[in-house]
Amino acid sequence: MPPHNAVEVFATCVNAVPDAVARDNYLANHDHIVKSINDYAAASQAKSWHGLPRAAWGQLDAIVVGSLTKSSLTALYTSYMAPTNMAARATYDEILVAANGKCPFCGGIGLVSTLDHYLPKSGFPLYSVLPVNLVPCCKDCNTGKSASFGISPSEQPLHPYLDDPKFFNERWVNAQVEQTNPISLKYICAPPQAWPAIERDRLLSHFEDYNLGYRFGVQSGAELAKIVDARRGSLKSLSAEGFQAYLAEGAASPGFDLNGWNRTMYYALANTPWFYNSTFALPTAGS
Repeated sequence: MPPHNAVEVFATCVNAVPDAVARDNYLANHDHIVKSINDYAAASQAKSWHGLPRAAWGQLDAIVVGSLTKSSLTALYTSYMAPTNMAARATYDEILVAANGKCPFCGGIGLVSTLDHYLPKSGFPLYSVLPVNLVPCCKDCNTGKSASFGISPSEQPLHPYLDDPKFFNERWVNAQVEQTNPISLKYICAPPQAWPAIERDRLLSHFEDYNLGYRFGVQSGAELAKIVDARRGSLKSLSAEGFQAYLAEGAASPGFDLNGWNRTMYYALANTPWFYNSTFALPTAGS
């Protein structure tokens, strides 16, 4: 969670506006901005971000709140926060580096390169520079995500800062080990059936929006080949039980996200009997 004060960040952006009339217009709407911050906090408590007021598609000169237009609100980010010569860029950079380079939307597959607006600024310009709405993101997640946002609770992707901790501490991604040549993994969204239907739908929406099934499968291919080669070589002395224990250690590694591709792969392999019982011995000459 970014520690930055939202009102102060807004003020820092406004202070960089060179035109005095435009700057005064922002300041005259201070109370509207404070209300929008409080509304976002209330929506976060209820996990109802989809219900926050939206701006009409396009219509950059349309009034969003008070006397602030859509274009004036988005300009706070594009012109007075994101550019490297702006004072508010310090906030941008601090939020960016807090992820330690790992994109939270895809479980760290991609390297963080930008900030993503959880609520897209095209539809929710009021939250263009709200720190808690800015999430470190990799290029693939940022470009692959739609500029729209779901209109129902079940269509909301996960919010890395504000969502239920169980989404990050309990398993809801699994994988099936497929006896193809070479062996492959099919990743699936499989939240516990005991979880509410809306939560399960949200996880499926997140899984599909960020194309995690395909991206996890691609990422796991090389690592899976290494595991098979190691079983034939450095791990060949292990019994089936020993090999399973080795795989289970990988599934428990705290260095990777529980629902990321890596730990999910090891978890699936450790729970697939035909895999951990195999030595993957290559045919001998003449056999």
